[in-house]
Amino acid sequence: MTVLTDRTHDWADDQANRSSSRGRHRADGPALTPFTALTQTAAENAARTGAIAVVTSGMLASVFTQTAHTAPAETHTQTTLAGATPVSNTVDSTTRAGFTENLVTKVKVTQDADFWAERGRVSVTPYAETEAGIAEAKEKAEAEARAKAEAEAKAEAEAAAAAEAAAAAEAEEAVAAEAEAVVETVADASGLGQQAVNLALEYVGVPYVWGGASPSGFDCSGLIQYVYGQLGVSLPHSSSAMSTVGYQVSAAEAQPGDIVWTSGHVALYAGNGMVVEAQQQGTPVQYGEMWQNNAVFIRVTG
Repeated sequence: MTVLTDRTHDWADDQANRSSSRGRHRADGPALTPFTALTQTAAENAARTGAIAVVTSGMLASVFTQTAHTAPAETHTQTTLAGATPVSNTVDSTTRAGFTENLVTKVKVTQDADFWAERGRVSVTPYAETEAGIAEAKEKAEAEARAKAEAEAKAEAEAAAAAEAAAAAEAEEAVAAEAEAVVETVADASGLGQQAVNLALEYVGVPYVWGGASPSGFDCSGLIQYVYGQLGVSLPHSSSAMSTVGYQVSAAEAQPGDIVWTSGHVALYAGNGMVVEAQQQGTPVQYGEMWQNNAVFIRVTG
């Protein structure tokens, strides 16, 4: 390996100053080659670049540095080198590229070289098991539970409302049916009973006659027997016997045409606490307030 230093300049100066008897023959010294000029130029630039490489036969021979304050001395060697006939004054691109590339430390590795690489298990926690995933799952479950509870409560409320509506409708239908039945009963009774009352009112003022059962004179049972007879209903001419006709109703259920029965006397109920009757001897048929206490109301059915 050949290393060029500043001593190369010293040797060239010595050769230039040495006396010679050879006349014009070229002074003895190192052989001049294209690399001689290259190394000389590199030495001059060392102060600026800080490092040069000497290449021999295409191989990197050495790298040396020169401090920035060291300036190459001008010697006649430079003139000699400039005037020398170089073997070649060009450097191919491959060699030029190698100047930089070879300055980088390289390590050759055989194909069967062993490499160590650390390896180990990598633990990955699923998102569902992380704190955020657990919180999200919990929130989702709570939301689903609330939605389910609300849906169930709504369904229960709707079912209860439907059942209540059905019960109310059924009760309303029952009340309507009962009212209709009552109305029909009242209509039938009031129809017959009211007609009987209307007829009896026509005979108000007719004198009381014991045993009488005609418009010429009536007793208490004779008046009721006559008006119902006009409507096609046959009744006995006896107050005691009339207690067994039809059926009894309460005072609250009493309607016009019902027989107001007390022991030894009968009258025809006209409604609103009023009666039509042939009360006693010397008193004609009259329309007045009911005076009987603890009376029994008997409805005539025809």
